[in-house]
Amino acid sequence: MAGIQMSGLVSGIDTASIIDQLMTIEKIPRTKITNDQAATTKKQSLLQDISTKLTSLRFANDDLKSALTWLDTQSVESADTSKFTVTRTGGAAPGGYDVSVNQLATAERQTYGFVSPTADGTLDIANADGTARVSVNVKAGADLDTVVGAINSNSKSGLYAVNVNGSLVLSSKTTGDSSGFAVSGAGVGDQTERVAGLNAKVTINGKTYERQTNTITDAMPGVTITLKGKTSGTDTVGLTVGSPGPDKDAIVSKVKAFITAYNDVVTATRADLTDARVVNASTSDDVQKGTLFGDSGLSTMLSQFRTTLSTALDGLAKPYQSMTDIGVTTGAASATLNQDSLDGKLTLDEDKLRAALDADPQSVRTLLGGTSGTNGFSQAFASILSNYQGSNGLIQARIASATTDLTDLKTKLTNFDARMDAKQALLQKQFTAMETALQSSNSAGSSLASYLNSSSS
Repeated sequence: MAGIQMSGLVSGIDTASIIDQLMTIEKIPRTKITNDQAATTKKQSLLQDISTKLTSLRFANDDLKSALTWLDTQSVESADTSKFTVTRTGGAAPGGYDVSVNQLATAERQTYGFVSPTADGTLDIANADGTARVSVNVKAGADLDTVVGAINSNSKSGLYAVNVNGSLVLSSKTTGDSSGFAVSGAGVGDQTERVAGLNAKVTINGKTYERQTNTITDAMPGVTITLKGKTSGTDTVGLTVGSPGPDKDAIVSKVKAFITAYNDVVTATRADLTDARVVNASTSDDVQKGTLFGDSGLSTMLSQFRTTLSTALDGLAKPYQSMTDIGVTTGAASATLNQDSLDGKLTLDEDKLRAALDADPQSVRTLLGGTSGTNGFSQAFASILSNYQGSNGLIQARIASATTDLTDLKTKLTNFDARMDAKQALLQKQFTAMETALQSSNSAGSSLASYLNSSSS
């Protein structure tokens, strides 16, 4: 600090220590401000965590009613995937089909001797009809591996090149009887082998289809068949197309995802509600404990969620009127009392859900909210969830309030510190003035004593 600080040099009093002790007393209220900051920061963090989990729960809840979840699908199966595999690409006629794989599509293959060129030149590749495709530059003295690399690196060659025991082996990148090609020029010797490309041939329920590739997309509407191996003689392999309906595995997965998201909210919220405060907290960690202990707003939220899950929905026909009817239950319906049941976490009886989907998928869809024009569970739960989740929800409002409180506390702390600095400066100034006055008094006394001694003499 600027100015003279004599710190008891005249009075013999440790004024610096006195000032420190006085300031310690003056700064006692500062601890409450910093504790309030720590507690508010912790509360805000916990609320933000709950908000994040509520957002995940909203997405999971929306999926229950999503049209994508309830799109009709069909199973397509091959009885022998070593002969062919099948993929559904759209609506297909249900039923069984007999399939024979008579011939696989193959690519044309040609083998040539290799002669290292004595001069720079080109290796010319032509199409099956003789029209030019591309020319690959070949340097004088190039070896076979170099030529192979040049062909493979040329994207327009349409060929795979391989060095097989010193011979140049070329295979078309396409299959079928139109995959032929011709080569000539630098490095190309005599042709030693040619294997023509073949079309795929497959018979489905007595009708034969011939295609350029082993992937057949137009023989059966809505089904792609990929040929893998030939069948023997008159043997056939079964291809089965199931009846259209919702994807039960996908629906079960969406219900499980909702339960997981819901239980994440319950776990986090219950932990906050039961985290007790520390009486007479003295450390930062202790001050941050119990900031949401017994919070009435969060308790009400969980209670409303739980009620919505177990309440029968108006307008829905039996036996599917609530989530418990399809195997989604809370602790209220649990046969075994445990902490999860007490906390209200959800469990799923998957067998019950699948049985409901088998018996009446449309009613399950309506219950979950996937039927247009009818409000189901997803809509009912969303109306409660929206009170707490999102930018207009109560949780976000409390987070914003905490932000405001933290701003106010920061300002309060800054102002408090400024007052303490001013107070300390005043005390130092007062004690310095006292020391200066004592010094002046002592000097005057010494002068007077000296004068009296002189007069006496």
